Amino acid sequence: MKKPIVMLLGLVLISAASMAMISPAKADFNLLSWRPIYVSKDSDTVIYEDGATASCIVGFTNDLVPVMNVSKIIFEYYQLGKNKTLDLSAAPYQLQHDQQGVFTVSFTADSDEFFPGYAFECNLIIEWVNATTGPTKVVGYLERPPWWTGLQDLEVYTAAQVDTADSLGKYYAYYNEYIWYDWHSTLAEQKATQATIEKAAGDTYSQRGDYASALTHYNSANPLWEEALTAEFNWRDTWEDAELNVTLTEAAATMTVANAAMVTAEAAKAEADAAVTNAYGWYFIGLGFAIGWTLMGIGAIVWAWRRPTRPPA
Repeated sequence: MKKPIVMLLGLVLISAASMAMISPAKADFNLLSWRPIYVSKDSDTVIYEDGATASCIVGFTNDLVPVMNVSKIIFEYYQLGKNKTLDLSAAPYQLQHDQQGVFTVSFTADSDEFFPGYAFECNLIIEWVNATTGPTKVVGYLERPPWWTGLQDLEVYTAAQVDTADSLGKYYAYYNEYIWYDWHSTLAEQKATQATIEKAAGDTYSQRGDYASALTHYNSANPLWEEALTAEFNWRDTWEDAELNVTLTEAAATMTVANAAMVTAEAAKAEADAAVTNAYGWYFIGLGFAIGWTLMGIGAIVWAWRRPTRPPA
């Protein structure tokens, strides 16, 4: 009985040691950056064109073991049963404790492997060995599953999908900017409506996987946006010119009225000046008569006073 118990305890200890060796502890991948991105990148998926080089920079800090001899960085696409690997087994990269290593994993984005229309998940694995030279063996690895923060799915587009995505991106640039635009031109509004109809038709073909037909409709939608904007700008130019002409006409009419009022005012002023002049004339005439009569009166008084007395008869 004792022998099986001892063997069982030994297995438990070996398992515990093995688990400690591959335990995540505090270690983590602290840098993940796919580049260059051919089509787009968001928080969930990275997309490359068929035949392009997919490349990801991976940063890792060793705080698991005193010395880590990194032999492989692996993107495990388990849904395909295929790995994309940076293989350093011939010359493992040594990381001291708390030292960071930066690695680049590159491979060809092949639509025959990563068939279009699906985003593939992966596990990210770092593997290390017991030495940097001579016969080596794997002594540990750290794996991060697809739901680990920072990992993105990979999707490969055909050339037709890329062209379709580019055209659709241009459509959304127009749509997001002008969908709520207050169109004044009826023609412009009609063109914008036609653009949305063409885009909807393109979506139908895209969902069927007929990217050539989808591209035709998206490429028809975008010029309609341009025609809508041209029609709107032409309408606004005409309207502004008309408004300017009305403003200038009103200003000219106002000026004419002002000039007429000024002429009337000048005439009234002339009449007033003439009246003043006439009043001054009558004033001086009256003053002359008054002075004349006054002098005549004084003369009469003086004559009467100095008139000689008649002798008595």
